[in-house]
Amino acid sequence: MSKIRHDAEMFANVIASRIEDESVTDAIDVITREGEPETLLAVVRSELDFNLYYSSGKTYTKYQHAYAAIGAAIDKANPEHNPLNDRWVD
Repeated sequence: MSKIRHDAEMFANVIASRIEDESVTDAIDVITREGEPETLLAVVRSELDFNLYYSSGKTYTKYQHAYAAIGAAIDKANPEHNPLNDRWVD
């Protein structure tokens, strides 16, 4: 069973690390909390434990806002907007 740790610093650090190894697009997601379908979490999967996710520590009521939080973390870690992986680079 997957676990979620609510740790904004680790959320940002794992996103930054995943950008470096070009796996960020495979590791990010927005999920609902069990029993609370109106509550969304922006999460990133741990690199060391695939059953562990880190959340930004905030909850959202709209996918738009949760994905914006992921985008903001990516922008902060990748201010030059380098490609996130080479799948789309010619």
